[in-house]
Amino acid sequence: MNVESPTALAIAQEKPASLGADFSWMFVGNAIYAGGQFVTLMLLAKLVRPEMVGQYALGLALVYPVMLFTNLQLRAVLISNSHQHAVFGHYLGLRLLTTSLALAIVFAITQILSYDRNLTTVVLMVGVAYGVETISDVYYARLQLHDRMAEISKSLIARSLLSVLSLVFATYVSRSVLWGIAGVALARGVILFSYDMGGRTQGLTAQSKWFSRSEPLTPRFDFAVQRKVLWVSLPLGVVMLLGCLNSSIPNFFIKGALGDRSVGIFAAIGLVVSIGNMAVVSLGQSAFTRLARSYAAGNLAVFWSLLGKLLALGMAIGLCGMLVSKLAGREILTMVFRPEYAQRADLLPWIMVAGGVSFMAQFLGFGMTAANLYKPQIGLNAASILSLFLTCYWLVPQRGLLGAVFAMLVATIVQLAGSIIVLLRGVQLQTRLYTQRAEPA
Repeated sequence: MNVESPTALAIAQEKPASLGADFSWMFVGNAIYAGGQFVTLMLLAKLVRPEMVGQYALGLALVYPVMLFTNLQLRAVLISNSHQHAVFGHYLGLRLLTTSLALAIVFAITQILSYDRNLTTVVLMVGVAYGVETISDVYYARLQLHDRMAEISKSLIARSLLSVLSLVFATYVSRSVLWGIAGVALARGVILFSYDMGGRTQGLTAQSKWFSRSEPLTPRFDFAVQRKVLWVSLPLGVVMLLGCLNSSIPNFFIKGALGDRSVGIFAAIGLVVSIGNMAVVSLGQSAFTRLARSYAAGNLAVFWSLLGKLLALGMAIGLCGMLVSKLAGREILTMVFRPEYAQRADLLPWIMVAGGVSFMAQFLGFGMTAANLYKPQIGLNAASILSLFLTCYWLVPQRGLLGAVFAMLVATIVQLAGSIIVLLRGVQLQTRLYTQRAEPA
């Protein structure tokens, strides 16, 4: 993949930042970003009724799987697949097309599910807000390729802070979740156009002129090239779709059995896991390029060493979260949300157990993607989704919200076990290939 000319590709490659520096920047950025998402739901819980929080959660449950599928993990493909003959503009053009398709699919689903006009509008506005974020993600890929993690972090921080301020103002004035989400979409658009797309941010000597085919930061449309990229990245899109359904499916079962209010309560309590997830995402993103390079170079000892450290940290984060939620879960939920949410503090320790298993599975997912093990992840995620669907169907009507948590735990265990098997087999195959190449003819 020739992302740009050799001169451009050399930017920031001569002295890449250390893993510790990359992690520090990404941890701060993702911490504030995840905190912004947490504060968003917390403020909605305080400013509007739980039913409206449930509408927002349903919007996320519908939009995220569609958007993550159409995103095709182009960020990871751009970074790890050096054999693809495509420049950055091809990836950006493909992302613009797939994001537009995603919004059309979301609207079609709302019509199939017969959502009323108000809920449909909320869902579509969530789609617009997330769609803007997907465009920024492609620019982040270029920054990450050039080891400019600090710029990604700065964008995440600015986007998060401005989004929260816009949400607070719009929701407080209108008392409407719709206008609050519209404020978030506007804030994300401001950061995209004023910072992410800037030539200075991207390390270019001059500011790019938008929409000129000769410019490195603007979209290009060559369907022959983009069809090849699509073919490579499609399995990852399916993987992301299936993975995202792990968090979305319980909401639909809860809505059917218990109503919008319970969806809002479940979504708010479940968001506590994001505190640990921000560290997982930060570490995974910071280590991903090193995992991919060490695997491609056949340096499997470094690959396994780094992955082992990530897994140990994932387990530790989950255990700490479980202990804290067991000791002070009710007090935390009362302070962060409202007393009606604290009535279900019994869910929190089990949610953290499921979160800890999920953290380890996510790290293994970074490892599989770095090792170019795309297609095996489809079957793995399909098995996880099937187990989640069946256990939700069985447990939610009987055990309510606690049944939904148990179903999530079963699915994450399936995901973790399957990831270990897929990664071990993939690395064994890679080892045999390198052994055969090393043998004299």
